[in-house]
Amino acid sequence: MAEVKKRAFDMVREPGTTKPCLKCKWGIEDPTDPSVGQCTSGRTTEGGVWKRLIHDYYNTTCAKFTEGEVDFRDHV
Repeated sequence: MAEVKKRAFDMVREPGTTKPCLKCKWGIEDPTDPSVGQCTSGRTTEGGVWKRLIHDYYNTTCAKFTEGEVDFRDHV
């Protein structure tokens, strides 16, 4: 049987969490629907940013939660 690879971090829907993606520096709220968003903490081996869709922006969290604002250099 093939072994299932785990991602470096998995997002977990946790209603009432104290560390929602809304407060995380890696989260970007969708401008047309603020209840969903994107996570920009993922990086490729070359350093490029890849985004993950967040279906419930207010009740989702992960192990890479970092409170604060994203620096310009984090996006470059």
